This record gives sequence, structure tokens and C-alpha cells, in this order.
Amino acid sequence: MTKYIMPALLIAVTWVSAQRVVGYYPQWVQSSFPVEQIDFSVITHVIHAFAWPNADGSISYYDNMLDPEIATVVHQNGRKLLLTFGGWGNNEGFAAMVSTVDSRQNFISNLLDLMDNYGYDGIDLDWEHPSNSTETNNLTLLVQELRDAFNSVNPEFMITMAVGASNWSGQHYEYEIINENIDWFSMMGYDFHGSWSSHAGHNAPLYQSPPGDPDGSVHTGVNYLVNTRNIPVEKLNLGVPFYGKKFNASAINGSYSGAVTDIWYDEAAGMVAAGQEYYWDGDAHCPYLLNASHNQLVTFDDPASIQAKAEYVKQRGLGGMMIWALGYDLVNGVQELIESIGLHYLGFHSNRNEFLPQDIAIQVFPNPFNNQCTIRLFSSSPADILYIYAIDGQLITSISNRTISRGVQEFLWDGKDKHQKGIASGIFVAVAKSGERVFSNKLLYLK
Repeated sequence: MTKYIMPALLIAVTWVSAQRVVGYYPQWVQSSFPVEQIDFSVITHVIHAFAWPNADGSISYYDNMLDPEIATVVHQNGRKLLLTFGGWGNNEGFAAMVSTVDSRQNFISNLLDLMDNYGYDGIDLDWEHPSNSTETNNLTLLVQELRDAFNSVNPEFMITMAVGASNWSGQHYEYEIINENIDWFSMMGYDFHGSWSSHAGHNAPLYQSPPGDPDGSVHTGVNYLVNTRNIPVEKLNLGVPFYGKKFNASAINGSYSGAVTDIWYDEAAGMVAAGQEYYWDGDAHCPYLLNASHNQLVTFDDPASIQAKAEYVKQRGLGGMMIWALGYDLVNGVQELIESIGLHYLGFHSNRNEFLPQDIAIQVFPNPFNNQCTIRLFSSSPADILYIYAIDGQLITSISNRTISRGVQEFLWDGKDKHQKGIASGIFVAVAKSGERVFSNKLLYLK
């Protein structure tokens, strides 16, 4: 593992794509992150959180949450708005509500009224979780009855579901049966470690760290849902966290003491900016931080780990990405993790020339790298030579000796300077210019 300090990722590009990017929009961010700030060039579906069912089928929700203006803004941007039910701590009424035909029908009737009054396009079910075979069967009945009711009112109304990444919760869902009535499933690819785990591990490791860790990873979760439970890959979204976890610990995967707390990405980014030690775990494909006293460890996702997950989604052919939660990555007016999804998931399409951003965008992979990296330049107009700078502004080398033409082009950099001498590990920036505008992306070189 190698230590370095990472700067913020600052790229502003407009994207056009048919790929699915689902963002949860919780009530508690509405005042600080109004719906107009959602980046609809990336987000295709907004899921408003949270409402919850009561035993008799009536519906409750957070104070000051429902507002028809939210649907107006979402629809004006050509996107869909769903209302989610449940979430951790809001599940008490589910078991009783699904237990009888009358309470289920009362719930569906109340839901349709809410959808009509506030402009929702469907429901997202986030019951965490059914716990026995009776609740499992009743949930299946609710999904079927929801679909029948939606088909009679508007067949385009959607039913989606947030699901766990292992058999611990998955054993209580009849995925093979409900699949035909669900538009998509979003795997919660996070909370693999926390106060319930035996060690201070990653919140959302792409792969197990250490290898074989029984707490699992995104990869083991996808394999479980696709290979074991037969959820079609095109119906599965990979959920990524815009938050992390803080442990009282001195080493990744080591012991910890006391409480484990969640922190939003903007707080973790502030720790990076303040100089906390940044490490990259090559097994997990995720970063973590240690404070100066080496008694506090933070595991989180950043633009580089979001890039790795975006590339994984494309490699596995999954249906999309899901975000918990919108607004958590706002740093100095920039939504850093949203931009990483825009660049690395939406910006790199199998038909690479079909979706060019306005002006220029730069993609780097692998990133971090320790031998050589590929720098892919998307350009809608001719650009100046591609340069590599150190983070302090020192020119390291130029990658091309000619003006770069419009289109998609790739260049290799092997970590050498303009004199073809090897350089030390560190943070570098790839820079290209179009007229008076400058475009850049970071490179993390691990020698």
C-alpha cells in the first residue's frame, strides 16, 4: 500500500447516454441541496426517500418532504421520479401491511393517490428486510398486486427494489418469482463492514480485502444475485455509496474500538484536503485515510474507486448504477463523485465516437497505475498537445508532439519525464487545451 495525497477532481462536461443512473434523494438534503442542483445530465431516475407503510396500509413520510415542485423539475429535465418506502429504521409497518389483502389494497390505493398528487412515476421498495417465509410470500403478493394496479392505471408506472448483496437478506426474497414484475433491482453495494463486523474493513470494497474476506464485496454480491439468484444482469444496478465509515483503528482490516460512524463524502474530501494520509488498497480497489495519530481510519469511495466500479458495471453488462445519496458529494460547488460517474460510466460507450462530450474530456485507466496508463481523450474540436504536469505545476512531459484532432484518441504514458527518466510516485495531471479553455484529469502513479 502506498501513501499519497489526492486533489479534488474538477471536470465539467455535459453527457448524453441511455445508461441508467439512479440517485436516491433523501428528505434531509432538500433544504441544502434543492432538486435544481441534481445533475440531470447524469441522473436518469430520482428516488425520493423515505416514506413507510403503517399496519393498516396508510402511509407516513418525513415532515416537509412532499412537494409537487420536485416532480415538476425532474420531469422538465426528462427524468423519472419514484417514491421509496422503507430504508433502515422505517420498516416496522411492512410485515403487518403485507399480511392481509385488505391492508395491501389500502396501501396501494393510498400510494396511487400520493403518486397522482405529487407526480411520482412509481414505487421503490426498500424493506430491510423480510425475516421469515410468511413475510417473503406476502411481499411477493404485494408486488403482484402493485403491478396489476399499475397496469390498470398506467402501465408505465415503475416498481423497483433495493436489495442486499448476500444470502443473509436475500434468502427472504423470491427473486425468481418477483423478477417478472420488477423493473430493476438496485444492489446495496456498501455496508460490508461496520459496527457489526470483526475488523475495520472497507465500506464498499469492489473485491474482497483481504482476499477471501467472509464479509464479501461488490463482486461477491453481484455474483450471488446474478449467478445464484438469477437476477438478469440488465435488471441489476450496482449501488455505490457517497459516504464512508470512520473507525477508531490504526490499520485497514485491523481491530477497532468504540463506535463506528458514517461520514459523507464531502467530509472525507475535507480530511484529504487537510492532509490526512491517503492510501489505496489494491485488493479492494478503494482508498482509506489515517489521521496523524494513526488512531482513526476512514474508509470511503472517491473518484478513483467510483471509476473502478463504473468500469466493473460495464464489464459485467449490468443495467446501471445506483447512488446513495445525492448531495453527499458536493465539495466547493462541485459534485465530484457524480462527475466521476459521468466520465467513467457514461462517457465511455461501446461505440466510443457516438457520444462525444462538449469540448474535451480526459479519461485515465488504470488509475492508479504502476507501469503505464492509457490516457483517452474525447474531443469535439482540435486540441493542443496533451501535457503531464506535477501537482505543483511543474511540466513533466508532453504526450503528443502534434495538435490533437477531433474524435477519440488514446495515448500511453509510462511514468517518465521529457528526458525519458523515471520519476517518483505521486500525483500528476493530464492537461489539454481548446482555445482559451483548459481541461484536466488526475493520474495517480504508484511506482
